[in-house]
Amino acid sequence: MRASLDTNAVIHFYRAGLQDILFDFFDEGVFIYKQIRYVELVNHGQDVLDEVISDIDAGKIELYTNKMLKDLQIYKIFESKVNENRNLYGTGDLGEVYAISLAQTLGA
Repeated sequence: MRASLDTNAVIHFYRAGLQDILFDFFDEGVFIYKQIRYVELVNHGQDVLDEVISDIDAGKIELYTNKMLKDLQIYKIFESKVNENRNLYGTGDLGEVYAISLAQTLGA
């Protein structure tokens, strides 16, 4: 199984020291969108950020960027899902919007 992670999931698993559960359970891949890493975790998860970056660097978490999505020729699908989910969830939790949109786009 694969998983697109939201900010809260990342923060809670890492704070509990149980992030390996993510990698064991989602053995086909764990991924996050760049906004979660560069905005959400910087604003809300400074205490776990170094560990998350280390896991990204080690290839445990795949960091998706707009360029990657464009290279895969699925950026327009992602963009459409983001716009659709923004209407459903509002602008209050963009991390959730991006995580769900990425999951929908990648079929996770």
